[in-house]
Amino acid sequence: MCCMKAITIREAQHNLAKILHQVETGESFQVMRRKVPVARLVPIPPETLRGTAVDWEGHGARMTDIWGAQIVGGVDAVLDDLRGRR
Repeated sequence: MCCMKAITIREAQHNLAKILHQVETGESFQVMRRKVPVARLVPIPPETLRGTAVDWEGHGARMTDIWGAQIVGGVDAVLDDLRGRR
């Protein structure tokens, strides 16, 4: 990892799609907070990706743990609530 680029958290937040595209092409990044490394973005070896499926089970609960928000009943329920139909 001699050529790992350093980026700030802010750069990662504002340019994530571009950075991930660069990671897909083989580049690596070290994410820094106040000049201290906190994470690395590195390409996943191609052999690891074969047959890999995304596990969506429990996704809502994980997002609730991360964001502290309640799980909503879907877009229709949110729109009804915003429109005052509840």
